[in-house]
Amino acid sequence: MRNVALIPARAGSKTVAKKNIKLLNGIPLIAYTIKMALKNPRINKVIVSTDDEEIVDIAKEYGAEVPFLRPVELAQDNTPDRPVILHTLTWLKKNEQFEPDLLIYLRPTSPFKTNPIIDECLNMIESEKELTSLRTVNIAEGTDHPYWMFKNENNLLKPFIDNIRISKYYQRQLLPSCYKLNGVVDILKPNIVNNNENIFGNNIGFVEIDRLNAIDIDDELDFSFAEFLIIHNKINN
Repeated sequence: MRNVALIPARAGSKTVAKKNIKLLNGIPLIAYTIKMALKNPRINKVIVSTDDEEIVDIAKEYGAEVPFLRPVELAQDNTPDRPVILHTLTWLKKNEQFEPDLLIYLRPTSPFKTNPIIDECLNMIESEKELTSLRTVNIAEGTDHPYWMFKNENNLLKPFIDNIRISKYYQRQLLPSCYKLNGVVDILKPNIVNNNENIFGNNIGFVEIDRLNAIDIDDELDFSFAEFLIIHNKINN
């Protein structure tokens, strides 16, 4: 199998300036993902897709390939994943005659992903041929469960899911199993990405991971919490 890891890292960030290269315990945030991916022998290329020269320099310093600058129109707040991935796949095919079997999408804002997690994901998607993609998840429990959520209807709380009443699911143990996406690892098949607006296809596999490995850095509080976990050796590697 020929596998490429793609790390999307645009310059813009509304919550934290230069978030992708902000230091986390003395190391640029993006470097955690680059260093981890480079250690995996099942990954043939580690590519960073960015529109920012400073990110280019830092990504290269830590060993990633940055063979192109992402076009500005593909680095907007509302840019979805598919055009970013297609841009990379097209560039690799045209300029390096490289067509990966699998694309491992690794968002840099999840610094605690691990190679055992990636290997478990790869093992599953390679063994279960009917899968069109695979995503990491966490179980949704208690107040994170959609059965315990509400929407605003005319300034009144109404069940988020119609005809669901908390009175029937008043204990956490009564809730049906439900999983939430965490964006830590997505494994995609290029033929699905190329031929479908839905890049994940209809048969999506999943791997449940520890909630600490799934931490996503979005604001300054997240940075502080992540540093606390690193300093106190709370992360499962």
